[in-house]
Amino acid sequence: MNCRERVLAALDHKEPDRVPLDFGGRHTTLHLDAHQALMQHLGFSGPIPPIRSYHTYLVEPDPQLLNHFERVTTLLFPKAPDSYIFSIDPATDSYVDEWGTKYYRPPDGYYYDIAAVPLPDAETEADLKKYRWPDPVDPSRLTGLVEQAKVAHALGDKVLMMGSATPGLWEHSWYMFGIEKAFMNLAANQLLVEAFTERLLEWQIAYWNMTCDVLGSVLDLVQLNEDLGTQKGPMMSLATFRRIYKPRLTRLVESIRKQTKARIYLHSCGSIYQFIPDLIECGIQVLNPVQVNAKDMNSARLKREFGEDLTFWGGGCDPVVLQNGLPRDVVVEVKHRIHDLAPGGGFVFGSVHNLQAGVPPENIVALFDAAREFGDYPIRV
Repeated sequence: MNCRERVLAALDHKEPDRVPLDFGGRHTTLHLDAHQALMQHLGFSGPIPPIRSYHTYLVEPDPQLLNHFERVTTLLFPKAPDSYIFSIDPATDSYVDEWGTKYYRPPDGYYYDIAAVPLPDAETEADLKKYRWPDPVDPSRLTGLVEQAKVAHALGDKVLMMGSATPGLWEHSWYMFGIEKAFMNLAANQLLVEAFTERLLEWQIAYWNMTCDVLGSVLDLVQLNEDLGTQKGPMMSLATFRRIYKPRLTRLVESIRKQTKARIYLHSCGSIYQFIPDLIECGIQVLNPVQVNAKDMNSARLKREFGEDLTFWGGGCDPVVLQNGLPRDVVVEVKHRIHDLAPGGGFVFGSVHNLQAGVPPENIVALFDAAREFGDYPIRV
């Protein structure tokens, strides 16, 4: 089977020839430092790779790495509108995104942190109306993607995943109000939260309507975001999620499903166990990153309780083990996660979120070598 056939079988909860492996994917790529260390470890040389996300300093991996490992997706990323010009100020090592959020990288820092937000003092819906929202249907967002999708679809060796243009309905509020203010609003100004979330939902529906109108027939996966968990528990109560976010996420998924047969893939970090039944009711079919070391995210329990409804994408190794353990520790972890998550299909193997700076390259090699060694069906680990 090729990568596409392998993933489609997994998405259908069937067992392919082996577990699909996703290196360098939407949420399984590398920080620049980890990428360069891995290139050196494997004896590869090449130019500095393109930065895929400056905020988190993630890269598009070198083709030599993609050939050495395995990426199962062709990734389609929306562009910014032509009216926005990305530029890093060399004097301050900062930039401003199309929404007006400013990011700054501290000296010797690994990431660009949020430094200023466009709505720090917003208190009412009237304040939201004063803000100039970017155009969700600017056609330049899809520049070059139709051609890229046609070529990838004709090759038929990867699944096609289309990326969201924003973080999630809740998550995006961090970048607009500031994360502290976003939590304060959630506790003390839910009228503002509702108004903002409704406006952002309309924006996302418009973006996906445009995107699916031209790409929906060839997409296999639509990627959404909605970070809901910390390492130790949820970011909000289930009651709050059900009141504010669940009905709107459901509306977004229903709108997308009217235009494409693509599966709905949700990236949601941390301890989100208590939200999963509701996410399934919203129409989520694929869950990433499956943060197996977070509270209540036991991989065997997740598979037992939700494996008939969800495909788990990621979940390959406790990230603390990957960062701090030895290669043999990584192999033990990989065998554990394949044992728990792979039987019956519904599993695409990958790192738990993107590989961070400082992850030993020998551990990355061990991660994917072990997945290849022990991932053949029927699973025997």
